[in-house]
Formats: sequence, C-alpha cells, structure tokens
Amino acid sequence: MENFPNKELTRVVQTGLNGSPSAFALSVGRLVAKLKHVDLALAQEISALLPSSSALRSGDSFAPAPVDNDSRMQLVEVLYPVILDKAPVLAPKVKQMLDECLTEWASMDILLKAGLAPARMLLFCGLPGTGKTMAAHWLAQELKLPLLTLNLATVMSSYLGKTGNNLKAVFDHANTRPCVLLLDEFDAIAKRRDDGSDIGELKRLVNVLLQALDDWPANSMLVAATNHGELLDPAVWRRFDSVINFEKPGAELIAEYLQEASLNDTARLAMAKMLVGESFSAIGALVMSARKRALLEQSKFSQQFIKLVVRSVLDRGQMEKPLDAEMLLMRLNGASMREIAGHFGKTHPTISSVVKRYLGE
Repeated sequence: MENFPNKELTRVVQTGLNGSPSAFALSVGRLVAKLKHVDLALAQEISALLPSSSALRSGDSFAPAPVDNDSRMQLVEVLYPVILDKAPVLAPKVKQMLDECLTEWASMDILLKAGLAPARMLLFCGLPGTGKTMAAHWLAQELKLPLLTLNLATVMSSYLGKTGNNLKAVFDHANTRPCVLLLDEFDAIAKRRDDGSDIGELKRLVNVLLQALDDWPANSMLVAATNHGELLDPAVWRRFDSVINFEKPGAELIAEYLQEASLNDTARLAMAKMLVGESFSAIGALVMSARKRALLEQSKFSQQFIKLVVRSVLDRGQMEKPLDAEMLLMRLNGASMREIAGHFGKTHPTISSVVKRYLGE
C-alpha cells in the first residue's frame, strides 16, 4: 500500500460523502481494480462488500416533482411503471446498440467490481417521428425503472439564470433514486456556446448541464434526444457513452411496423413500399385515421388504410404510376373490374393485374 496513489482513496471518500450509492460503488470498484496489483487479498475482501446491482437499482418512490417557482408547474413528468403495447420497430443497428446497453445493465455487478459502469448516457439523433422517444420508453420498460421526462416548456424561463436553476432542480430530483431521464429536444438546453446572439445565459445553462452530466450516477440512465445534432455544443458530445442515429424507416421496417394491421401480405408490402420516406409517427397517424373511419363507416380497416395511403402518395405527386392509384381508388370505392376497365379504356386483364399487385385480390 506504500506506493498506492492517495488520490484513489480520496476519491472513494469524496463519493461516499456525496450520498450516491452507485457513484460510491463505482469508485470502490476502481479502487479495487488498482489495488489488485498491490494487495490481491485485500482487493478481493473489499470487492465482496460491494452491493449487488439489484440493491443499487432499488429505492423508495420519488419525492414530489420539482416545480417552477413562478408558474408552479412541474418540471418533469413521471411515468411508472412503463408498459408498452408492443416493442418498438427499430433498425437492426439501433436495436443492436440498445440491446448491448441492456446487456451491460444486466451485468452491472461485474462491471462495478472492475471499476466500470454500464452505459448510462445515450444520445439519440434523428428526424422527428423516427422512434427516439419510443425507444426511451422501451429502455425504461426493460430496465423496470421510472421514466422521467423533462418538461421543456416549463424549464425554459425568460428570467436571467432561472432556466439553469430549473435544470439543476430536475437533475437533483432524478438523482434521488434510479430512473431513466429523458431530455427531449436536447438542443434547446445544449446549444453551442459560440452562438453570436448569446448574451451569457446560454453559456451558464450549458455549464450547468455539463456539470450535471459529469455527476450523473451509474445506476440511472440518461437519454437525450435531438432533431438537430449539429446545434449541440462540442463539449456535450464527449459526455455520452453512445450516440445512436435514428433514420426514417425503409420498406422492410415499415412492413414490420404494419405486421399487426389487418392487411394481407401483398397489400402490406405494397403499402410499405409506397410509404417509404414517411416517419413512424406519420404512418401511425394514418393507421389511427383508418381505424376511426372503419369504425364510423362500418367498413374494413384495410380498405380505409389503403385508400388513405394511395391518396396521400398521389397528392404528393410521388406515385410512380398515377393511373394505378386512380384504378385502385375506384376499386376500393366498390367499382367492378369491368367498370374500371371501361372508365379508363383498359382491358380487364390489365385492371386485374393492377388490383392484384397492390391489393392481393
């Protein structure tokens, strides 16, 4: 122990006094990792005293959520337990990265004893409606932790220094027990500090954020989501364990997303190809509209959904063969093959081929 760095022992004492069990366990783990080279028996003895991951992830319920002093509105929304109707449809690379994070959390005991921590800060980048928020909910569900979502409209204040105080209150609250903290529209609080229009408030806010990220405990997960990664301060990027990019889904993912819809395989694959370029949220809105129309008009969901998709693509001028769309709409509105053929001056086999290709009839 004569040559053992005093700063390691000092760090253990400091984190122990901070009151964060996970930070203390992580600090002790780092001490043990270095102590093994000096005194293996003592290292093993200390390692055996470390709490298990289940102990670190348990805790009492949260205290009441912090509020803005002026509006008296809550700064965070708390959801627990988080239960999704179905798992989100994710691109293979995104799913792999999230699964790797969950694997690390399942092995928290092993990591802490080696002075390591599971991935605890993730940055989700991508266009709106691509599944970033849903993925955060899924992580909270899988980790069986409460989901805290920053109420950005309440946190942001026009009063000098008030936004920074509100943000600090949110992090102090989240640190009271294990959770998943979602910071949506992250660029609003982590914007580059070289913005020429800034009068100093932005720099103070980002500095508060950076300090909070540095102090984030090992037994909670922080998920920041942004549609504008290019606006983030460079110092913010370095704080995250993983940066995960969410892109608009291709035909294969859309077809998977529509798997539970009442569509035959031919129609589902055809609609998936037509919907390429749309976000999951836009597709979900079409599904919901079709369900409501089917209910109110006492018709089939598939009929209403295909009509909405075809009209949407046709209105945007993105239908490769607009005439096909017109034929499909007539068919969905109850016209016979013969009537459609006569209307467009086409043969019956031609109409039959179009209908079969899109509707599977």
